[in-house]
Amino acid sequence: MSVRPPRTFEKNTQDPLNAVLEHDILAEKIGTLTRLNKKLELALKKLAVSEHETAELQQVRLAEAGEALWHVLIQREMCGLMKHNTFLIQMNVPSIVRLNAGPMRTKR
Repeated sequence: MSVRPPRTFEKNTQDPLNAVLEHDILAEKIGTLTRLNKKLELALKKLAVSEHETAELQQVRLAEAGEALWHVLIQREMCGLMKHNTFLIQMNVPSIVRLNAGPMRTKR
């Protein structure tokens, strides 16, 4: 048999300033995720249009989309969203972009 302590001994009393700070942090995380999602959408649109452009420009567009996807996935994980499959399907992210997710390679 287990015995629970009275609720008066629980540590539910959170500092109101801490609660406001946590709320602001969450709002910033969500705002950043929204901006990064829009950036990814734009990069995917540019990639779709680049089919009629040179191969070099297509590679640049692919790298931009891969980096935008990488940023979104990192921010989603920071917001606690760990399962990305549904998101990738909803955003219609091509497999080639998924394979190229990561920082853009700079020319040296």
